[in-house]
Amino acid sequence: MRTLGIETSTHISSVALFESGKLVAEDIFSSRLVLCDQLTRRIVRIVGTEMALERIAVSCGPGSFTGLRIGLATAKALGHALEIPVACVPTQHVLAAGCGPEHISVGVIQRARIGHVYAGLYRIHEGAVECLSDVELMETAGLHDKLGEAELVVGDGWAEAVAGDERLAELRQAGPPYDIPRASITVILAEWPEEFSIEQLAALKPEYLLASQAERIHGIEIQ
Repeated sequence: MRTLGIETSTHISSVALFESGKLVAEDIFSSRLVLCDQLTRRIVRIVGTEMALERIAVSCGPGSFTGLRIGLATAKALGHALEIPVACVPTQHVLAAGCGPEHISVGVIQRARIGHVYAGLYRIHEGAVECLSDVELMETAGLHDKLGEAELVVGDGWAEAVAGDERLAELRQAGPPYDIPRASITVILAEWPEEFSIEQLAALKPEYLLASQAERIHGIEIQ
């Protein structure tokens, strides 16, 4: 069983390859302004030109609007061409599961627009992610009320969050390399559809939580 993982929700993206349930390759790279150019070639580099895959897992957000669209579009295109199942995994689950030991509460804070973050609270148990407080788009000023009980905090919105609510500085932070979501964790957390389905594939979409700049300025809706 060869499985590809794709994670493109931040400016540090990654692709991972599993064979028979074991991680055999993971490529983590700076993708700011170059994701369109780099993603497919990096997938080919670890998978091979024959694209011998049996399933794909992709991070679905929240996160970078452009990054999520590129990552999911690539996963869906490969899934369609190869007729293999594609599973979407919430980015906050990937961050929570990848940052620390089990049985602790993990607050996830991701950058959003100025003065706002995406925030959720989770617990890791037996390799699964239990949601304690659903992810929300929030102003940083009220963040401690949501995440103040977290035993560990992770994500690229930490600095902005502390600037908005100094009480958060008391919480323990998961630093590098655990502060970015990884494609390998995306694969581990994936819940797979039973078989390939065009209908299921077509229904997959990013979870933005925040309208794009084009939508906000021009009043249009982008699916």
